[in-house]
Amino acid sequence: MKKIKVGINGFGRIGRALTRMNLKHQQYELVAINDIDPDINNLAYLLKYDTTYGKLDNAKIEVENGFLIINSKKMKVFSEKTISKIPWHEMGVDIIVDASGVFQNVLDSIILLEQGIKKVIITHSPNRGVDFTYMDGVNERDYDPTAHHIISSSICDANAVAPFYKMIDDSFGIELGEVTTLHPWLSYQNLLDGTIQSVASPGHLWSDYALGRSSIGTLIPKATTLGRAMENVIPGITQKIHSSSFRIPTSIVSAAEGVFLLKNKTSLKEISQCIEKYRSRYPNVLVTDDRSLVSIDYLGAEYGATIDMRWLYLNNDIMLKFVLWYDNEWGYASRIYKMIYKILEL
Repeated sequence: MKKIKVGINGFGRIGRALTRMNLKHQQYELVAINDIDPDINNLAYLLKYDTTYGKLDNAKIEVENGFLIINSKKMKVFSEKTISKIPWHEMGVDIIVDASGVFQNVLDSIILLEQGIKKVIITHSPNRGVDFTYMDGVNERDYDPTAHHIISSSICDANAVAPFYKMIDDSFGIELGEVTTLHPWLSYQNLLDGTIQSVASPGHLWSDYALGRSSIGTLIPKATTLGRAMENVIPGITQKIHSSSFRIPTSIVSAAEGVFLLKNKTSLKEISQCIEKYRSRYPNVLVTDDRSLVSIDYLGAEYGATIDMRWLYLNNDIMLKFVLWYDNEWGYASRIYKMIYKILEL
């Protein structure tokens, strides 16, 4: 069977996670990488040595004549700011994962389709420029392979919360809800207190001065795009669910904590049965755990989210309390990795 040929645009945290994941599972043929950093040796170094996920001991990584070579397999490396300037089609690329986070690349993706690329996956949730936002276990039945070609994989928080919401709402109905995400700091935040203009990425400027405070020294409350992102896969959800967030001083693994007011009274036994039924239908989207674990124990978990059964609680048979854990890099990348086969018909 022919392997799908993949190109990655943006070799940051998600781009490198996808590369490591493919080295592990070897489902695709990675043939091209584009990143604004022209130093291929630096890209190779960051792939091999990772503070969060450790050293790649099972791979021989080399650089030669503009190629990144992993275990003798060559990947052409480019350094262009614009996704459409790369000759992806000349290398037989079937699908491009745009992990750059740059909105202009979303708009330029239409040019790639005209050049013969079959699909483009956008690893965030832009306001416009995509044909569809795909999420397995939520809206996969609405995906039309003949009409949807530029496809958002949404955000890590939505990939954790939306399947859980969908599962509960379909079975018991949700009247109202409140969700708070606890998300590790990101590279565009300040290490030390500073102005919001001093954030590492000039594209991230806020009006809330708190977001210029030290990301590694304090909890920072902030607004979140979770509601808007979930609206793209579950229309009308923002009329029922309010969400907020904290940036937390850890480097990896997020949590979502919240409550849903159900329309119909139920029991924890019925909810547990509902979860098991969902898990059998959508393996690896949601899993459960009842051990006494902490956030770092979910490092590298290849799921949308893990439901912490210790904290699943039903108040007066109608108000459901929950805690979800998810690796905001590896877990999110795993959703993208598994999504590739499901959206592409060769």
